[in-house]
Amino acid sequence: MPTSLIPTVRALSTPSAGRAPDLPSLTGLRWVTAMMIFLFHIVVVQYFADPVGTPWIGVFIGGGSGVTVFFILSGFVLAWGADARQTARSFYIRRVARVYPLHLVGVVLALITAATFVPGIRTHGLAPIGANVLLVSTWSPDWWQAGNPVSWSLGCEAFFYLLFPVLIRLLRGRSARTLALVVGGSLAVMMVAPALAAVSPLPMDASTTPLMRLPEFVLGIVAALLLQQRRWQPPRPRTAVLLAIVGYVAAILPQLADAHVQPGHTAGAITFVLLIASLAAVDARGGRTFLAGPRWQALGRVSFAFYLVHLLVIASVSSPWPGGHPHLDRPAATVLMVGAFLLALALAYALHLLVEIPGQRLICRLDRRRAARIG
Repeated sequence: MPTSLIPTVRALSTPSAGRAPDLPSLTGLRWVTAMMIFLFHIVVVQYFADPVGTPWIGVFIGGGSGVTVFFILSGFVLAWGADARQTARSFYIRRVARVYPLHLVGVVLALITAATFVPGIRTHGLAPIGANVLLVSTWSPDWWQAGNPVSWSLGCEAFFYLLFPVLIRLLRGRSARTLALVVGGSLAVMMVAPALAAVSPLPMDASTTPLMRLPEFVLGIVAALLLQQRRWQPPRPRTAVLLAIVGYVAAILPQLADAHVQPGHTAGAITFVLLIASLAAVDARGGRTFLAGPRWQALGRVSFAFYLVHLLVIASVSSPWPGGHPHLDRPAATVLMVGAFLLALALAYALHLLVEIPGQRLICRLDRRRAARIG
């Protein structure tokens, strides 16, 4: 959110404590993660002639791991605010309200962009577009970027949401030993996901197939439950940030081709869980990190809209250059990058105010529990 479908973190009901503490630092973290992915795509689209030689931008070659942060955050926040009294129907309505207004507009914008500025993202055929609208296109390795290219992660989130009411009932109240086994199993699946995808009887991709990314979501759920039950004390934020930086660097490492394992991705996920839990622990104790500041909250609230449009803007701005790859020197590329960022941010704010908020309110009218806040 990636990312990016994480609900705004507010005090929500829990079965044991009445109301869970606010976690504003995680809302701020959403924006940091969205920026990681934005800068990653700046590198991929090749705004800079030599991104690796530009230290402050070359480091973002690993920004794609921001999707992992989003998946973990999603599981963590949903589990933190899970209400045992909420019906599955109510949960699904609120997830649809959270996702679909912006998703549908994002698909339309992507189709317009493909027909005008960026023909390279054009989707051929109605079937893959329809699959993208229904958030099932990512189950096909051939269609994973159909429609809006970044919405493959929404397909993963839709699968996670479908399973969440079952997962939270299975995991809530389990012993620390059982939850530790779930963590170990999730990490093991993450480690060998490429090998599992290779031997699957159905076409799967370790990076984009929802089933292969489910362990990250589960890690977030378990981390939230352990923290709520005070069975685990995460490291302090400074330590967690340093570990996350190490994990980020590890995530850049390629998987071991011969062994079909991905230790870097797995190590990165571990450190991202520690960071998320560390920030949440500070907020839960009544403290605040700088990510809880009002500016970070405002940016975090538009992060979903920003995520959905940022690549369309990046590609459109770079479309006049051959192949859509500017390959500019540092000053010119920096100006172009800042321009793309400001345009994407302005569009995101407009969509947040004009589409996301009204759309959520409209769809949530279907929920009989109307007293509950929009997630």
